[in-house]
Amino acid sequence: MKRNEPTAESVWKEYRRGVDYNNRIGLYDQVRTNENFFLGRQWEGLNVSSLDPLIFNVLRRVVNLFISMIVSDDIAVTAQPFRGDENERTQMALDRALASVIERTGMKSKNRYMLRNACVDGDSCFYLRFDPDRESGQRVQGDICVDLIESTDIFFGNPAVDDVQRQPYLILSMRRPVGEVRREAVRRGMSEQDAESIGPDSGEEPRFTEIQTEDDNMVTVLLRMERVEDGIAFLKTTQTQVIMPEIVMPYRRYPVSYMSWERVKNCYHGSSPLTEAIPNQIAINKLYSMYVQCIKHVAFPKIIYDMTRFPNGYTSDVGKAIGMRGNPSEAIITAFQAPDVSAQVMALIQQMIEDTMELMGASDAALGNVKPDNTSAIVTVQQATIAPLELVKMEFFRFVEDTVRSCVDLMRVHYGSRIVRITDDDGAEHDIRFDFGTLDDIALELNVEVGSAAYWAETMQTTTNDNLLERGIITDPVLYVENIPDSQIRGKSRLLRALRRQKELGEQNLPLQEETKEGEA
Repeated sequence: MKRNEPTAESVWKEYRRGVDYNNRIGLYDQVRTNENFFLGRQWEGLNVSSLDPLIFNVLRRVVNLFISMIVSDDIAVTAQPFRGDENERTQMALDRALASVIERTGMKSKNRYMLRNACVDGDSCFYLRFDPDRESGQRVQGDICVDLIESTDIFFGNPAVDDVQRQPYLILSMRRPVGEVRREAVRRGMSEQDAESIGPDSGEEPRFTEIQTEDDNMVTVLLRMERVEDGIAFLKTTQTQVIMPEIVMPYRRYPVSYMSWERVKNCYHGSSPLTEAIPNQIAINKLYSMYVQCIKHVAFPKIIYDMTRFPNGYTSDVGKAIGMRGNPSEAIITAFQAPDVSAQVMALIQQMIEDTMELMGASDAALGNVKPDNTSAIVTVQQATIAPLELVKMEFFRFVEDTVRSCVDLMRVHYGSRIVRITDDDGAEHDIRFDFGTLDDIALELNVEVGSAAYWAETMQTTTNDNLLERGIITDPVLYVENIPDSQIRGKSRLLRALRRQKELGEQNLPLQEETKEGEA
């Protein structure tokens, strides 16, 4: 059956259908509320005149703790297995190329902001694309780019399924300057007269933030991806114009990675841990504000006097005469001390803060707010507290693996033949020319290893190696240096070559020494 090619009007209808779905589940209002509470705008929209609005941002500290705990381990990526010894160089070349892409795209730093979005908004997304004009450090131009996409800017063709690769189509929404969009349209073949018809459409964009204004010079651009027989079809449109005609790229998967903090059944949008804790945060702020306001009113004593005896009022100025009626010795002036505020209020506030943080997974032990009297007990409590977060960490690892698979898919299609530096068995580094197009014929399985590249893991490996050397289990200096991580020794390959030459010279001189001993005997 012949496929009907989508038009600008049909893509816009699909986009509006996705916006309506997000409105029905209250996504935009919830994201706006969660962002405000995370950033500290927790009294926004309320006209409070009876008390000073105070903010004790419990939620931000919990979110920062979650992110730091998940990304505390660095991520090392290896592509395996390659069956057969002849493919060993292919594996080393691909490992080095993946490490280079992760470094050049700043993927590790973007992972932190991605996790921040997932924790606050419920979801986050990476879109991977190949930029043919980007510097690659080689004669061949072009490299992979990673763009962070907000959860409110991606629309699934089937919103009841949260698996990206099972979607009939995906739509990414972008707000771009009108002039920039017009220039791109002309560059892709549109006439200048038709490009001038592209104008701002501020009223069509759902409001995620109040920063946007009606007269901004921005237009909504939609990038549609659909799986077809020959790969993935890409189409870029506005509401009425096709900016980029449909192009079919021989990709095997959508170049999109998607992560939900807490999955929701029959919905591709996840749930944020902040959503259920916002009422607690509101109660804490109100109680604290009322407590401080009450203290301001009753903490200081007030002077009370009889107005019938002081017709001109009472003054506390030093040395100033005070006129009164009647006998001065019978003047009624006293100080009034209001009763103290109940201690239960502050106890309730502290208990609410502790319970909120602990239920979210941030206990005093996890935050380090304990006295180090018993180290073993502290570690045990920390591990028990972190345990529920392991599910989110596993989801993050799955997200990273999807991203790496998409990187390999883009390399296979776009990289062609490039120079890659590898390390041979002798520890020497040299450049080889590797044709990434050969990945079409290789059954590739990717495994994402986490923690092996972290600083603490490398330090532990070095310490263990030293202990083995001291106990005599390791006697070969070459083996000892080989087991030390590369980052711990500068110039490791040169040191290994020198040790190997020294070892070879020692083995050659050994027969001469034995002959000399026999002659002396």
